[in-house]
Formats: sequence, C-alpha cells, structure tokens
Amino acid sequence: MRASNYYKPTSIEDAYSKLQENPKNVLLAGGLWLKKLGGEYETLIDLSSLGLDKIEEDDKVIKVGAMVSQRDFENSPIINSLLGGTVAFSTREVMGPAFRNMATVGGSVYGRYPFSDVIAGLLMLDVDLVFYPEQRMSLADYISYKGKVNGILTSIEIKKEKGKGYFKKVKTTALDFPLLNIAVSKRNGKYYIAVGSRPMVASYAYKAMEAANEGKPFDEVAKIAAEEYSFADSQNISKEYRKDLASVYVRRGLEEVSK
Repeated sequence: MRASNYYKPTSIEDAYSKLQENPKNVLLAGGLWLKKLGGEYETLIDLSSLGLDKIEEDDKVIKVGAMVSQRDFENSPIINSLLGGTVAFSTREVMGPAFRNMATVGGSVYGRYPFSDVIAGLLMLDVDLVFYPEQRMSLADYISYKGKVNGILTSIEIKKEKGKGYFKKVKTTALDFPLLNIAVSKRNGKYYIAVGSRPMVASYAYKAMEAANEGKPFDEVAKIAAEEYSFADSQNISKEYRKDLASVYVRRGLEEVSK
C-alpha cells in the first residue's frame, strides 16, 4: 500500500469533506485489510480521533461505534449479553488477539469481505448501519447493495432481542481464514440462517428461513439452505464439500437454538 498524504480530521464532517476531495482518498479504520490489498492512494484519512470507538446502549438498542476494535467488541459485557455470547464468540474466531486489537468492527462490515466472521455473526441479529451524512440501511440490505455507499460508516446499531444463537467457523488451523462460516439464531420465535465464505460474503437463506418458520423438519430446512446458496471451489476445499458442510451445520445450528 502506498499513500502520498496522511490526514487526521477533527470531526466527521471534516473527514467526509476530505474524502470527497479526491476519488483516491481513502478512510483509515483498522487499516489491516487495506494494507493487505495494496493499492495506491492520495490521502489516508485517519478516523481514530473522532470518538467512534464506544459501545453504548439504551433500553432498545446497542450502538457500536465503527472504530470499536474487534477485541473490545468480543470482550464487551454488553455484546456478551446477546444470544448467550454467540455474537462475541463469532468475532473471537477472527485470527489472533493481536490482530483483533487493531482490526475494527466497522472496517470488517464496511468492506463486505467474503471471509468476514463478523458479518456472519451480526446477521444473527437485527442490525442497522448508520452512515454520515444521514443514511441508514439494514446490514442485510447493505450486503446486497450494488456499488459503494457514498458516506462514512459511523455506527452499527443492534436491536435488543432475546434469543439463542449458534456460530460455526470451518477452518484448517486456528488462525486461518474460514472455509465456511455458519450463523443460526432464533429470535422472538423466528429462525435466521446465514452462511458465508462460500467463498462469497455471508447472506440470509430466505427460503430456508421460511421453511423453518413454517415448522418443517430441520434436516429438510438444511437441505433447502444448501440448495439456495451458490458455492465455489478454492485451494483447500471443493464446492461440493462446502455444500455438504453447510447442510450439516445449518441443521446442527437449528437444533441448538431450538433447545
């Protein structure tokens, strides 16, 4: 990665204004994947001094600042209260602690990375993304959104709901990228199923969710989910094996959250 300039804005308005000056200007959150992807930029805009690193809550919503580190997210008592700690666990599966101390929740979400365990974990919940200037969309809509949102992600807002969750990351070694990640939850009596790293970004299995909520057997629901998704080969795993794993772990997830 190469950049000609470094800029530390004094406000979110200042950051947005700087971002609009040049299409080669880029936001610097954790910066880990930005560095790995390489590229040449005009100005790196550092968001670290804008107060976006807090986790706050009220009676209905948990607000996670986009600059909250993945390590702080996984250790937060507030986040650990969600779905029996499953959401925090999904983040804990990302690389090692040193990495998670630098990587941000917002960076992983905004990048829509296909391998993101953070996105898969958050899909167990009802999540909205808040951008500056004023724009809001659900996480599910953002994942399927075509193109780039012309704004700065400032917070991830999680609706407080009681329920149970299940998360499974299939990997070769502890610090590997996922070969597959599976997230299943049951909130307010309804089932939610998401599978990612297929190697595409995590998304909902809407047909399978509908079947589950109609009371169909879990093994049948799991097969529907596996058929609903597209899978691809990668260096360490075939698309057929990915599909088989998805079916097995979706079924196990449904059984777990129904206990």
